[in-house]
Amino acid sequence: MLVGDILYTTAKRCPEKVGIVYESNEYTWQEVNARVNSMATGLLNLGLKKGDRVAILCRNCNQYLEFYFACAKTGLVALPFNTWYKVNELSRLLNLSKPDAIIVDEMYYETMSKVPSGQIKHYISYGNHQCYPLDLETLIRENPSSEPGVQISEDDLFALSFTSGTTGTPKVAMITHRNVNAAVWRMAFELRIKSDSVYLLHAPMFFAAGGGGRLPCILKGCRVIITSYETQRMLQIIEKERVTHFTGSPTPIRRLVEHPDVARYDLSSVQVIGLTGGIHTEAEIKEIERVFGHVWYACWGMTETCACGSIMTPEEVSLEGSLSSRIGSIGKAQVGLELTAVNENGYEIKHNGKEIGELICRGDIVMKGYWHSPEETSIALHDGWLRTGDIVVIDRDGYIYIVDRKKDIIISGGINIVPRELEEIILTHEAVSQCAVIGVPDEQWGETPKAIVVLRPGKRVTQEEIIGLCVKNLASFKKPSSVVFIDSLPTTTSGKISKTELREHYC
Repeated sequence: MLVGDILYTTAKRCPEKVGIVYESNEYTWQEVNARVNSMATGLLNLGLKKGDRVAILCRNCNQYLEFYFACAKTGLVALPFNTWYKVNELSRLLNLSKPDAIIVDEMYYETMSKVPSGQIKHYISYGNHQCYPLDLETLIRENPSSEPGVQISEDDLFALSFTSGTTGTPKVAMITHRNVNAAVWRMAFELRIKSDSVYLLHAPMFFAAGGGGRLPCILKGCRVIITSYETQRMLQIIEKERVTHFTGSPTPIRRLVEHPDVARYDLSSVQVIGLTGGIHTEAEIKEIERVFGHVWYACWGMTETCACGSIMTPEEVSLEGSLSSRIGSIGKAQVGLELTAVNENGYEIKHNGKEIGELICRGDIVMKGYWHSPEETSIALHDGWLRTGDIVVIDRDGYIYIVDRKKDIIISGGINIVPRELEEIILTHEAVSQCAVIGVPDEQWGETPKAIVVLRPGKRVTQEEIIGLCVKNLASFKKPSSVVFIDSLPTTTSGKISKTELREHYC
């Protein structure tokens, strides 16, 4: 099955069912498929051909989702650009990926006007104010809605997907039709998406190139509500549309449950919340359960795995009793995948909850490699396994716990310090809302931990109290040498705390 077949099949199965809702617009699955075909034919009629790259710089909207499927049906390679990027960052992505065409939202015309065009042949406008001769809606309106009929194989590229860059400059993962289809089927099964589900799609569509977090809802033909993330708007939509499913990384989920008006909304329709993009603390889980109930699924994935990998269902964990020890776990491998961890010598670690190793993954969701980066590819992919860069322990029942990123490990006086261990202790303080620990240069030890802390509104705590809390609960050599308090932590595209930015600022 190809990515384009997902939509084609859904349109055949439930043609008159309203599938996509964006703002005041509603489209049946038959209408969505017709619009996709017209967009696909319009792109081909510009002279673009299978294998050419088409970039998009756009807000979340129904046309963005249609763009993914138009590329899928034509063999064009989708290039989703981060809308948060500035001129220099976009210039770097353009030089790296060299798209043949680009769709630009009117919100980003000014930014793109300052970006060197390179080899781009076609600029296509999206929005009410047309900046370029070509316009996306006109392209759809003026071209036939029959299937494009391009021959595509499962191993053809579907997208070039930029990583979130938690450890430095983003890389470009080559994602095939086989990768995406594997991810879509798995996530539809694991998150228990049904035809009568209502899926809220709010995460930026440029993240993970469609992948496992977006397209499963189309496979099942459920109702898809598209929006951009804004806390109160999210709460309103969940209540009004009776949303059953959504996913989110720690920052947006935290903003939802901590919103001052959250108790005013009826959120009882929610059946599944996929927690992605980072580990939630026990305190955060308690807040999620207070607001939504025991409906959360711990999910782990990467851009390189189409946002798929592991999962832990509500039945496998609880806040009390014997299953409470699993809070903080990312669960086990999703069906049909292999996950394990190896030490520095390449040997599998013991499942004792103590020995640490690098998480590795094998399966049909794993990318083809990094675009024009044979060296990076050979480091990441070895004997069919993807080296994830996540440092984990695995307990005797096979549950996986991420303790840190490989590049985040602090080496102080020759001893490894895992920042996550410090962060978990600091986050137990009632005054602390968020925390990140990084290694900073030290003349004596090489590196020492530095804690960057965000306090809860109206709360106070001193540096000495934070260091004392760490000394009380951990070996003294692990304590932070300094603590700074800031208003908010920088985040990556996927909502993870950006330790790269923190290091740039404090090191």
